[in-house]
Amino acid sequence: MHVLSAHLKRKKGNFFLDIKVDFKQGITGVFGPSGAGKTTLMHMLAGLERPDEGYVKIGERYLVDSSTNIYEPARNRKIGYVFQEGRLFPHMTVRKNLLFGTKYLPKGEQFIEFDELVNLLEVNDLLEKRPSQLSGGEKQRVAIGRALLSSPNLLLMDEPFSSLDVKLRRQIIPYLIKINRNFNIPMLVVSHDLPDLLNLTRELFLLKNGRVAGQGNYLDLVENENLFELMRGSGLMNVIQFKVDSRNAEDGLTILVNKNASKPIKVEREMSFDCCQIGDDMSVSLRPEDIAITLEQIPNISIRNQLRGRIRKIIQKENRNYCMVDVGFTLLVSITHASLEKMQLVEGKQVWCLFKSMALQINR
Repeated sequence: MHVLSAHLKRKKGNFFLDIKVDFKQGITGVFGPSGAGKTTLMHMLAGLERPDEGYVKIGERYLVDSSTNIYEPARNRKIGYVFQEGRLFPHMTVRKNLLFGTKYLPKGEQFIEFDELVNLLEVNDLLEKRPSQLSGGEKQRVAIGRALLSSPNLLLMDEPFSSLDVKLRRQIIPYLIKINRNFNIPMLVVSHDLPDLLNLTRELFLLKNGRVAGQGNYLDLVENENLFELMRGSGLMNVIQFKVDSRNAEDGLTILVNKNASKPIKVEREMSFDCCQIGDDMSVSLRPEDIAITLEQIPNISIRNQLRGRIRKIIQKENRNYCMVDVGFTLLVSITHASLEKMQLVEGKQVWCLFKSMALQINR
């Protein structure tokens, strides 16, 4: 069953939005260029804007239905909303900001306990501070906590990473994953930054010019060449799940394994030491430009990671080619057209994918 279903129409000047959506449990990234209609969609779902026509339904409950004049106000929708800049109350302490999320919640309907959430978001030491005393990442964690303490059926997040630097983004993303796992609250996360979304989820909802361009798993969408072009402008990325297998104190490397891959991979030990222990699941990012393709394995080379695979698909864009290589999981590899012709690469050909341990970025 779909958690959220909606069909919404809205005209704003020369812009016309007409979107039909169906979202299931989990985290879905809402991606599209500026002006695609992402924020307008979120506002209509939350009740901050009224559609000209359409409906919004969570489970079997209609929140909006223009055909029967149903329109639940925002405070009755049980939808948590986290804005780009947090919007904490400056005159309140962190504790009071968090508890504000329970203000309109009837007794007996709160399923997230205050102490549990405070521990999960690691804001215990911030409770008596005011927003002006917090860092950007701390403010976002408090804003997320306030939304969650309203015990929402759905959490909407509108560009939650855009005001944060890279370090703070890497702090926030693991919390969102923990929240989804611990409380099973479906999330829609808007961003115009594709790598950020891919560090959070592989399920994407693509918007362009107020219309649905595509929806589904990232790699499935990449194979559609029209959608590929839409995503390429933001920066394509490989995001791969591994398990921490072992650490080598002598060479400073951590060994990661993927059940579908023929060989383990190695990352710099310092990159993973603080965030994961042996046996933990780990997500790593790898840019397509940081992978080299060879026709055979290369001995006596400083590049530690060499995975054998087979080219499944080749997508050509201008003088750049993108090879989708099956190495047990799919790797997206970027090479020049000259390299493609020199090595006579075609779909179905066996190759080796090479990448340095330093090229891998640990996400969680």
